Amino acid sequence: MSGGGAQPYDIDSLKVDPKPLLDGCSERLHCDTCGKKTKFFCYFCYKPVAPLENRIPRIRLPFKMDILKHAKEVDGKSTAVHAKIVAPEDIEIITYTDSCLRNIDPTRTALLFPGPDAKDIADMDPLSFDRIVVIDGTWSQAKGMIHNNPRLQLMQKVTVKPRRTRFWRYQNLDESFMATIEAIYFLYRDSVGDSYDGEYDALMFFYKYFYDFIQSEYAAHPERPYHSRHQQGYIAYDKAVPSPNPRPLHQDTRAKANYEFDELGLDAVFDHE
Repeated sequence: MSGGGAQPYDIDSLKVDPKPLLDGCSERLHCDTCGKKTKFFCYFCYKPVAPLENRIPRIRLPFKMDILKHAKEVDGKSTAVHAKIVAPEDIEIITYTDSCLRNIDPTRTALLFPGPDAKDIADMDPLSFDRIVVIDGTWSQAKGMIHNNPRLQLMQKVTVKPRRTRFWRYQNLDESFMATIEAIYFLYRDSVGDSYDGEYDALMFFYKYFYDFIQSEYAAHPERPYHSRHQQGYIAYDKAVPSPNPRPLHQDTRAKANYEFDELGLDAVFDHE
């Protein structure tokens, strides 16, 4: 999700505090449904691990959403699943196929996608649509899906006010291209307007935890390098609280970064070139 004139947003102002709960999950556990070992939640069954089942926030949303996941989108890299975990009754995740939208009325469905013909969600009449479709994939994958699917082309495009992403993965695009969960969160937030009072902050529950985790790890090891093309000042060394038990630096920092961040389902975004 992108837009010009992107401004930073205050992730610390979110009315969620995931750290006390998620810090207590120190091991990977088997998913009750598929049996895969995972941490916090299953990327395939879209459900939290048993100890978190009734403890993570659950919310209802003002309109339904279908997340179209590109078939080549790596499950473990998707932030869209965060929305499904927190709002399971209102979010559906669908692996994209040419026929997956055949039962959806494109005249009553909006598509979250930027462009000159996109309307700001804040200016949309809530009675003009029944649901919103979000594409979960790379920028090129999303454009290809729209180009090849007439139903997506018929949908009214909606957008959100541009923000500067807090995403930890280095992107080839500019800082206004938000992670999928950021775009979803701001879609619901902006739909409320100035009266917003944190009703949907829980959508960012896992995202904030991962963001804070990386900040703390790097604050504890300021000598650890990260990708030179990542946005300048991404690690807020002056604000981040160093982890009291940081993961040790290894001689082969590049290789170990992959291992360390994979322990949380994160890839090695801060890395040597």
